[in-house]
Amino acid sequence: MIGRFTFLSTSILAVLFIFFGCNRRQKANTYIVDGNKYTHKVGYIDPAKALLNHGFKVCDENKIYQYYNPKAATFSKGKNGLRKIITQHYQNSGYTDSGYLTIRFVINCEGEAGRYIIHENDLDLNPTKLDPQMVEHLFELTSQLKKWNPNIIKGEPKDSYMFITYRIENGKIVEILP
Repeated sequence: MIGRFTFLSTSILAVLFIFFGCNRRQKANTYIVDGNKYTHKVGYIDPAKALLNHGFKVCDENKIYQYYNPKAATFSKGKNGLRKIITQHYQNSGYTDSGYLTIRFVINCEGEAGRYIIHENDLDLNPTKLDPQMVEHLFELTSQLKKWNPNIIKGEPKDSYMFITYRIENGKIVEILP
């Protein structure tokens, strides 16, 4: 009985191995990455297209981490401090737009911010154009946030990407993310 059970178990394992092994090989050949098309990682900010990039230096151009790796990059006064600064200085000059304004940037290993890009979306996350004066006003406020805590990886400060998203309803900031 034990010999028969071992034979069946071995047979089942062999069939599973062949099925999943072949299936894996088949999937590996299904997706071919064009190295010429995808030269950068998701979230890359092109320095040539970035705002306020003149004079901004990163510590390692080849390795810029995401903000959440492992000790997250943060604003020096915390999220509440950031929210307080923005809401105290934001002046709604009759803006009526609604949507998401995302400002992405790099925090270098010294805690300096630069290399900004702007994304504008409606409340359904479709690309749109928001009031240019409102966008400029929020960009100025965001770019004036100077003291950041860099990302710490293996005990050393590293460059990282960061973003601030403003949810705006009828010209009023109702939420600041992350």
